[in-house]
Amino acid sequence: MAVDKRIVDEQIKALGPFYQNFTKKEIQYLPQVMIEGETIKALTSGLHNNNTWLIAATDRRLLFLDKGMIYGLRQIEIPLKQITSVSHSTGLLAGTIKINTAGGLMQIDNIAKNDATKVSDIISGLMRQAQASRPSTPEDAKVDIATQLEKLAALKEKGILTDAEFQEQKTKLLHS
Repeated sequence: MAVDKRIVDEQIKALGPFYQNFTKKEIQYLPQVMIEGETIKALTSGLHNNNTWLIAATDRRLLFLDKGMIYGLRQIEIPLKQITSVSHSTGLLAGTIKINTAGGLMQIDNIAKNDATKVSDIISGLMRQAQASRPSTPEDAKVDIATQLEKLAALKEKGILTDAEFQEQKTKLLHS
């Protein structure tokens, strides 16, 4: 599971400047939690539940790392496909990012003002890519067919489709 530290260092360097106050230990630990082939797209630090966390957005997931003052590590991982929305706000000096998932809300405060907008936009783009590449499930197909049948029935009720046309389209949907 660990990745060569040099690879992670190169990825971090390629990102350019980012807000990393009080997260040097977490950055050093990052290679141990990265997955082979995973690419860091954004990094920042901020407060979550009154602790400073490193937030790493990769092409696969969001990682939240908090290395204790003396020992221990807390890690939160959110797969990109589980993110339902991302929002941010900025104040005079700092910003906040809110990440909604099916499991709840993750709020990161006290992010550098410039990072809040930039990182939020990157996470949002990664989320859209992950959702667009998600293969449709049989349940999705059933819902789509049901929706199309409802639309056909509405057209028939309005007199736009004849009974024969409705039956023909319905048969096509059910056998496609």
